[in-house]
Amino acid sequence: MKKFKPGDLVRVKEGTHYEGMPDHRVAVIIEEARHMRAEALGASRPEDIMQVLFLGQTQPMRFHVMFLERFTSS
Repeated sequence: MKKFKPGDLVRVKEGTHYEGMPDHRVAVIIEEARHMRAEALGASRPEDIMQVLFLGQTQPMRFHVMFLERFTSS
């Protein structure tokens, strides 16, 4: 079973830096980034890279699933 799927609300884990990422770190998964070139993936599998859209942003970004966690309010 996959950990994430399109439509899931996620938060980028604390300590992860990505230029242009908003401070709130909350995003929705748009899709798996399967269309990435093999050399850009390194040792990662295509299904481990998610394209996300941060709330309030218009440009999607890509993250490895290890940097994502399910969003839950506390």
